[in-house]
Amino acid sequence: MTEERWPRAVEEFDKHLSELDWSHQSKSRRAILEAFLRLATENGFNSVSMRMIAKEMAIKAPSLYNHFPDGRDEIVAESLRWHFYKFGIAVLEEVRGVFDPKEGWHRMVHVHLTRQIQLPESDLWDLLVATDQVVHFLPSVLREEVDAWVDLYEALYRAAAEDMGFGPSVQQVKLVMTILEGANRWVTWDGKPRSLAVLVEKANTATLALLELPKD
Repeated sequence: MTEERWPRAVEEFDKHLSELDWSHQSKSRRAILEAFLRLATENGFNSVSMRMIAKEMAIKAPSLYNHFPDGRDEIVAESLRWHFYKFGIAVLEEVRGVFDPKEGWHRMVHVHLTRQIQLPESDLWDLLVATDQVVHFLPSVLREEVDAWVDLYEALYRAAAEDMGFGPSVQQVKLVMTILEGANRWVTWDGKPRSLAVLVEKANTATLALLELPKD
């Protein structure tokens, strides 16, 4: 009997999240990260300065350095880590204890699509990562972290696909990520829960159909 990959992938994802130490992330630091993501979404990544963040937080700009001694670069790095950590927790809450890979797949699609269209900073995060793949502006350590995050997340989909009988589906899963990360290009949502559920079902059907494509 072939060992199921899906439960092991969930376990690895859970283990990675549990090993992250956010004890240094005080309430004030988290508020600054949230402010940066909000401002970057509204004004553009390059437009957000330390002065702008301070004004949003109603504090003096030098006070930001008490929380982030390395300034804006540290805020950018931590905001990416914080955003994906929250995303990972949201995914884990949906799939922990789910042993049916098809149900797990549906739940992951639900979380990803919902967050993608409800949280503008999701597109910002994806844009920053995609830009870094071309121009490499992120610190190498952070880039390695991002790559590890993405691989662990995609591993969940690959494991579910294999356990559903589709076999190794690396390229297909990359296509699935493209569909979900680009949701705001094809989704028109009226803000109602019922229509969101319909969109999730469409996304689930579309992503499963991609697994039927010829293997790499």
